[in-house]
Amino acid sequence: MSATERAPALLSIGQLADRTGVPATTLRYYDELGLVRPASRAAGRRRYAASAVRDVGLILCFREIGFSLAELARFVAGERDGRQEMIDRKLAELAEQQHRIEVARTALEHGKKCPASEPMRCSRFWSIVEGRLRGLSLEESHSRAH
Repeated sequence: MSATERAPALLSIGQLADRTGVPATTLRYYDELGLVRPASRAAGRRRYAASAVRDVGLILCFREIGFSLAELARFVAGERDGRQEMIDRKLAELAEQQHRIEVARTALEHGKKCPASEPMRCSRFWSIVEGRLRGLSLEESHSRAH
């Protein structure tokens, strides 16, 4: 068996881009951040191990969950306890985002069904705006107006 038969095939950046759906420019950025490093360089070109496909998949999943690239770098490099703490923080962050979305949805649904038929003419709408200007949250302002 020759050396080329024993050595695992390396992927070019274009091949990695094709297999993951991630543009080569983004893969270069991931390399700069240390998230997906090439296994070697041949004639100045990046060559990736097959495992880089999995690494890019991990990044895509974590980005969809809401992790920043910096958070992802800390997650991958971290200890198990640190990862659990990051998961807890992200869960709390997502819960807060969900709450803000529900408050916004309630406000928009009111605007859609507003008895004044036009939110800009609605006295409740303007009392909510005034409440925000006084430092109340949207939720507090909306609940006081109703």
